[in-house]
Amino acid sequence: MFGANKPRMLKLTARYADSWNANGLGQVAGLAPKRAELEAAASEVGRDPSTLAITAGINIAFPDLGDVPAGADDPARFLSGSVDEIATGLRGFIDQGVSHAMAWLYPLTDETIGRYAEAVSLARS
Repeated sequence: MFGANKPRMLKLTARYADSWNANGLGQVAGLAPKRAELEAAASEVGRDPSTLAITAGINIAFPDLGDVPAGADDPARFLSGSVDEIATGLRGFIDQGVSHAMAWLYPLTDETIGRYAEAVSLARS
C-alpha cells in the first residue's frame, strides 16, 4: 500500500502498489479529485486503475463528546455528526469502492469508539 498524493509518488503507486490510500478525508466528495490524479498516473504508466485497491484515512469527529480539533466542522477535512450521519458518510466511501477505512476518531474515548462501531455496522447493512 502506498499513501501518495504528489505526481511522482502517484506514478510509483500506479506502477508498483497493490493498493492506494487517500488520507486526510472528511466527506467522500474529497476522494474524487485525488482518485482522478491516481487514475491519470495509472494511465501514464499503462496500468488499469481498477487493479488498485482503494483505502481511505478518514477523520471522524463527534463534537458533542468532547474536544475535537479546530476545523472539525469543515466537511473537506472531517466526517462529523450523529451515528446516522457518520454511517451515511461511510456508506458513501463504500459506494465509491473504498475497501478499507482507517479512522482517526475525535475525541478518542470509549464512547467515541462505540459510536463509530455502531456507524460502521449501519454503513455495512
